[in-house]
Amino acid sequence: MVRRLASSTGIAIVLLALCTLPAAGQMKLGDFIENGGYDWIIGRWAGENEGTTTEVEYKWILDKHAVLTEVKMGEFKFRGFVMLSPSTGEITETAADNMGGTWKGDWTDEGGDLVFRVRHTDANGQVRKVEFVHAKVDADTITIAMYRVDDSGSRGFEPSGKATYKRQRGAAATQAAATEARRWVEYQKLGDLVTEGGYDWMLGKWLASESDQQYALEHTWVLDKHAALVDLKMGDFVYHGMIMYVPSRQEIFQVGADNTGGVWNGTWEQSYDGATHRVEYTGADGSTRKMEHVYSKTDNDTFQVKEYGSQSSQARRTLTFKRQKAPAAAK
Repeated sequence: MVRRLASSTGIAIVLLALCTLPAAGQMKLGDFIENGGYDWIIGRWAGENEGTTTEVEYKWILDKHAVLTEVKMGEFKFRGFVMLSPSTGEITETAADNMGGTWKGDWTDEGGDLVFRVRHTDANGQVRKVEFVHAKVDADTITIAMYRVDDSGSRGFEPSGKATYKRQRGAAATQAAATEARRWVEYQKLGDLVTEGGYDWMLGKWLASESDQQYALEHTWVLDKHAALVDLKMGDFVYHGMIMYVPSRQEIFQVGADNTGGVWNGTWEQSYDGATHRVEYTGADGSTRKMEHVYSKTDNDTFQVKEYGSQSSQARRTLTFKRQKAPAAAK
């Protein structure tokens, strides 16, 4: 079942975007961080960790409704997505790495420090809980300490690791393509499932039109094909999401946010009619909507998405996407 829908990416958000509007007066993630005086964490940082250079970046996206996090340490790569939950007010992060791991946690304040409490599930399904405490030293220096968390949820008294990071000015250097990290255990990653299921055609840029509205959609690989990114633009509306796979549970899930303050969470399953994305959308005002989207391939350059209500057997809307091919090189 999982193999057949492995490349199911962020199609579900396309149709709901039609009825998504900004909620006036709603506070966004950027407001919380800046009002609390925590914008010092935004930027690129580098430090030494057990003799290896570690690079960390926190970057605004979606008009400061979300933050992208990236970590590189030797062969290890991590990519996370930080969002503000409109319904609970919690700041959460969901992430994946190129070793088959997934990460879910929340960010809180602790006496002026920023604490990321996270649950990590590795490719074998083993779970560990840790806390990363981020402390400001000065405008260009921070420390990050990692603490183990026991079964009762208590943090250890001493960090198991701590490093000092310096702010990096200017744009990040472009790196040559790296070889894939070694797998310490045997497992299937998202890219394996996509290839085996014959869904590689889903990658790339796509365009759909309805009346006078256009939907520009793109799917790209990250983390050595352990995850896929989804970007959608529809007029002033912008969405960014990430698709991840949990090998131990054979589960594909998707998280995302948009520039109106909405957050999106969903899973993918195989249905009779095709690959089905069951998604829950939470608006900036805390209201929620559930729906299903079924997509089907027409040919290598065309696919359709049908939208259903959570309890409806009739499609409410259909969009047809066409592949956008790269322009031919000038001769």
